[in-house]
Amino acid sequence: MDAMIELISIHIPKTGGTSFYHILQQVYGETLSPSLRRRDYQALMERHGSLEAALGPGIRAVHGHLYYSELAPLHKASGARVVCWLRHPVERVVSNYRFFRHRLLHPELNPEVYEKNKHRTGEGLLAYASLDENRDRMSQFLEGIGLEELFFIGLLEDFETGVQQLSRRMGWPAVSAPHANKGALKGPQALEQGLFEQLAGLNRKDMALYESARQLAATQKGLWK
Repeated sequence: MDAMIELISIHIPKTGGTSFYHILQQVYGETLSPSLRRRDYQALMERHGSLEAALGPGIRAVHGHLYYSELAPLHKASGARVVCWLRHPVERVVSNYRFFRHRLLHPELNPEVYEKNKHRTGEGLLAYASLDENRDRMSQFLEGIGLEELFFIGLLEDFETGVQQLSRRMGWPAVSAPHANKGALKGPQALEQGLFEQLAGLNRKDMALYESARQLAATQKGLWK
């Protein structure tokens, strides 16, 4: 493992992680890991046995769809700062569903995903959101680490301000923070009220996590203006 690692970025799906990765590229350049997808991580584990062994020399920042439980050994060994972005749970699951549907309607984008899920083409939002694998995803990714243990917790709706706040705390040079989230709702309340309540009920842990993160982010914002 390379002791130079200073930042670990947990990318929870549909929370602005791709935009944040572009910002990390501005700061870290070639010392930033690839943006690791789930299948990338699994392939690295099969090949190297651990993420620490898989990272090449000179890597200073790690980013990807990685659960904290998978990153804990690296975090503890390196003392790296862990950062993460969150999003309103209802809006996040709706955005993830739209992404899922888009790939099913356009098989050429990812034939492997299409073949695996083509029987779900008619699956509605509520059916999708009711699956265990799609519930409380943010809590699943952060299991094992408390919000107060994160160096930074950002909220997608305050993306640009959050990036500048983190940049100041990290001592980064000036970075541009454009964020165009085409899948965003006009706030989660744009959903029909009954559906909103059902989706929120399916993600109770995430709703509580998000509210705690909002309070913590407000405190951080006051300390790091």
